[in-house]
Amino acid sequence: MPIPSFIASFSTSKITVHDLEAGHLKPVIFIDVRSPEEYARDRIAHSLLVPLKEIQEGHGIQTVEQIARAYSQSGQPDPTIVLYCEICPGAIRAYQKLQRTGLNLVVLSGGITAWRQAVPRGKDAEILAPIAIAA
Repeated sequence: MPIPSFIASFSTSKITVHDLEAGHLKPVIFIDVRSPEEYARDRIAHSLLVPLKEIQEGHGIQTVEQIARAYSQSGQPDPTIVLYCEICPGAIRAYQKLQRTGLNLVVLSGGITAWRQAVPRGKDAEILAPIAIAA
């Protein structure tokens, strides 16, 4: 039986928008786990779409692993995958599925909702420039 998201959230590594802005984690790759329609409406700049449904079906796990490998650079720290959805539950479920990969994973606390409260549209690039790998 799967662990309910609210219980799983206690063992999920999370990061706040403030901590990202402060550069406490780099390099990062943002992965949006929402639907293609939600991604088209608004997304964090340079984020890649890997819907939760694909991760749950298994082939999305391989996609995330390929993304991490593609952006890993010799002699540099492995990138951290920042998973996000609208608020958090979908990203927590994705995190649970991806844990066994051995990738560096965190969930963006509050999702894109928290991001947009702190970072208006059009300002993503200046916040992300020092921390994110441009996808």
